[in-house]
Amino acid sequence: MRKLLKFLTNRFVIVSVLILVQIGVLLLSVFELSKHYAIIAAFFWVLSLVLTLVLINKNSNPSSKIPWIVIIGLVPLFGVMLYAMFSSSKLRKHEQQRLAKAIRDKNQFFAKEANSLLFLAQQDSHAASQSHYISQATGLPLYREEELKYFESGEAFFECLIEELKKARRYIYLEYFIIQPGIFWQSILDILKEKIACGVDVRLIYDDVGSVRTVPFGYNLEMEKLGIKTVVFNPYRPAPRTILHNRDHKKICIIDGATAFTGGINIADEYINRINRFGHWKDTGVMIKGDAALTFAFMFANTWCIYRDFEKTYESLRPEFAENTEKSPAALMQSAVPNTAPQTEKTDGAKHSKYKKGFLQPYSDSPLDNELTGEQVYLNIINQSTRYLYITTPYLIVDHEIILALQLAAKRDVDVRIITPYIPDKWIIHELTRSYYKELIENGVQVFEYTPGFMHAKMFLCDDIIATVGTVNLDYRSLYHHFECGVWMYNTEIIPQIKADIHESFALSKEITEEYLAQTSLPRRFIRSIFKIFAPLM
Repeated sequence: MRKLLKFLTNRFVIVSVLILVQIGVLLLSVFELSKHYAIIAAFFWVLSLVLTLVLINKNSNPSSKIPWIVIIGLVPLFGVMLYAMFSSSKLRKHEQQRLAKAIRDKNQFFAKEANSLLFLAQQDSHAASQSHYISQATGLPLYREEELKYFESGEAFFECLIEELKKARRYIYLEYFIIQPGIFWQSILDILKEKIACGVDVRLIYDDVGSVRTVPFGYNLEMEKLGIKTVVFNPYRPAPRTILHNRDHKKICIIDGATAFTGGINIADEYINRINRFGHWKDTGVMIKGDAALTFAFMFANTWCIYRDFEKTYESLRPEFAENTEKSPAALMQSAVPNTAPQTEKTDGAKHSKYKKGFLQPYSDSPLDNELTGEQVYLNIINQSTRYLYITTPYLIVDHEIILALQLAAKRDVDVRIITPYIPDKWIIHELTRSYYKELIENGVQVFEYTPGFMHAKMFLCDDIIATVGTVNLDYRSLYHHFECGVWMYNTEIIPQIKADIHESFALSKEITEEYLAQTSLPRRFIRSIFKIFAPLM
């Protein structure tokens, strides 16, 4: 009874009920009017037809159109109103203006920065084309590897993050989908309080839906009292908003513009296995030190300025150096020049460059533009794979384009393997994920489920040479609706570590076979097929 009461008094439940009540009242009012006034009923039927034609001709992913067309066709009145409320991704006018200015400033700043693309092109033209796309889509340049560290678990990530936070001298910026009071957050909070007392600028962005069940209403005000400037991203309020489904799914920590952390790890104790919710929580992350880390400060600033003025200049975000507080573009270009000529050697049928340093490129993705950066980064890796392609993802709910790309890679004799969770965090989403197994396995893709618990890592690894680690899940929400980020890497020193870690996960996972899928009951198959229709909205 106590658990039920706690659930019913949860802010997420209360706000959701209020939103549903508002929608219900509006629907009832229009329905009653339609019963008495034929012209209103006719208007909605015509509007549903027009909206269906607009959807069919809309320049967007076909998979995302199907559920809307089904809903509008079956219940025109309800479908039209839902589409009007939740289909678009638009900020308020003043928010659009702030964000547009921040993006312009960012692009102008990085246009002056050295770009290592020329050196990568001399080494691998296919990889350079992938990097060129990221630069064009995000305005962020390619960097030579300086210091890059891979974390095979949330526990290792946590230990290193704490140590690096203690070194902060100028600023600490945190941007997370979920923050939850506990050992993880309290350890960070204790350090933040000390740093604030020393004059360090500390700022926090957290997503309101991601954290709605973990922190109380008004938690941002508590943080402000401690001296932590705080933004609650897209507040979850009892009023329908057009961007209600667009969430800030990024996980970023930036320290002095010189050190950055990202990956799949939120600030909650389950991510470091201090609490057990879904078996062993498997997650990964990376730490970047050097010039590339600064790009994450800009990602943070772009999000911050949607809601509050970012009073600092972008130039002031540069890290301090012992002798020189700035590196000129010429100096950066000079440091990017390799000391030795490239050498190549054959390894398992693939050419690998033997530079001492590899390349890395941070990237971000936004639902507010027409560029599906996260999906295109993944598709470029899939389409250019030649030997093997390893993928880890908590969800596998994707469109026909990605399914086809994975199938074609397998038919090209690429060893394509995907690891998903065995223990689900959401039953419906897990059933949807499993609904995609059959068509992949039949076409040569190997699918594994991580039996110790929940696989939350979001990684691609290709041919010992290309990898990406970040926040982008293989599902519609991450690929189309969320603000995301990641790091694309070429020939970096951590790629062998990523490969070894994924192989360890394979050893702990169960391969899903056609025989196993054949045992799925008919009712469950029917449920999965229904869920699949509405997958783009989940």
